[in-house]
Amino acid sequence: MAADSALLSPAVPAPTPDAAADAAVPEEPAPMSLEECMRYAVEHSPAVRRQDYTNRNYRQDYIESVAALVPSVSGTVGASTSFGRSVDPETNTYTDVSNFDNSYSVSAQMPLFAGLTGINTVRAARVMRLQGVEELQLARDQIALKTMEAYFDVVYYTESVRLAREQLETSTAELEKSRKLFELGLKSAADVAEVESQQASDDYLLTQQENNLALAEIALAEAMNYPADRPLRVDTEVAIETPAGVAPFREVLDNALENNPKAVAAQYDVRHSKLQFSVAKGNLLPSLYVGGGYSTNFFMNLDDRSLYASFPSQFRDNRGFYVSAQLNIPIFGGLSRRTARNRARNNWRIAQQTRTETLRTLQSEVAQAYQQMLGYGKEFVQATKKSDAARLAYEAVAGKYERGMVSALDLQTAADKLLEARSERLRARLQYIIKVRLVAYYNGEPLIR
Repeated sequence: MAADSALLSPAVPAPTPDAAADAAVPEEPAPMSLEECMRYAVEHSPAVRRQDYTNRNYRQDYIESVAALVPSVSGTVGASTSFGRSVDPETNTYTDVSNFDNSYSVSAQMPLFAGLTGINTVRAARVMRLQGVEELQLARDQIALKTMEAYFDVVYYTESVRLAREQLETSTAELEKSRKLFELGLKSAADVAEVESQQASDDYLLTQQENNLALAEIALAEAMNYPADRPLRVDTEVAIETPAGVAPFREVLDNALENNPKAVAAQYDVRHSKLQFSVAKGNLLPSLYVGGGYSTNFFMNLDDRSLYASFPSQFRDNRGFYVSAQLNIPIFGGLSRRTARNRARNNWRIAQQTRTETLRTLQSEVAQAYQQMLGYGKEFVQATKKSDAARLAYEAVAGKYERGMVSALDLQTAADKLLEARSERLRARLQYIIKVRLVAYYNGEPLIR
């Protein structure tokens, strides 16, 4: 494009270095590798950000639960004035004067025993923070896995487009040869028509694969939350990873059931539900609170301010202290505490069943991924042999076709088998790479390296 534009533009003087720098066009972004795509997707994922904000709320809940164990302190300051008929605070008789009254008080209260609800609430909040960490990692892993699948779809269709283009170039060359042989009387019109049909079919296949590639790139950009107005280029050169040192299946499974974010989060959910049940049981027990306070006041006659002592004197002389203890015994409250306890027990049991189901599903996922890794590894080896054999067969049939020993239909059949074998090899190769990385993930290795 740059060269074409230069040919169409009129000749202009060479720009100075400063002018060239000002008029510099932004360079096209470099192709992104698989790790870069997954890292970008995780950093820009709304789901990951949403879980991060949820974790911040978990932290605030933990701070609130810890602060609830600290004595609560409150202070009040009041002021009032009265006009006309009022009560004299010294003689306790009615007077007809204007008065000003000012009061101050500080009080504190703390629970001595509340059925251990405070301690268990702190423990539950701490468990939720730990569960949030695992849920955040799980959200990152899910986004990374989704991006990896979309990335390999792009790689697959990129290679499919290349194979289809090579197939089209080959069939186009064969068509040219067939036409020349027809002119020489070595091929019939039917043979040329067969080759033309093959060339048209290959052209259609190329168009189809190019459309699939465009759709795969759109899906990858969506998985990455990549801006639609920016071009997305990916590095399609993916190395095959050899699982020579892959761990045995039992080791991979045990590691996943113990350390995978799904399993750990489910375990934390059980612990949190159990602590919530303990809190609900504690609300059925009596609670004991103690407290204390300090108060003082100041009084003044607005008509004759000399009748009473000064503010410092009254503030000192009118002060008072108190200590209190309060025992709350739940007797009947509409069965709300009892039903809350029963709901908490049921939620605990639900969390236990959910964890069992999660572990069973995770076990099945690990077993499938491990078996698919082994299967695709064998398929890749066999597909490579099949592709090499199909290529040799096609070359042999093409040579015979040029010598008039086989028909155009035989040539078309050999070409289709070659393309099918190369496509199968490509699919097995990419699936093998995906499953190797997935098994490594279940064995504790991070998806983004």
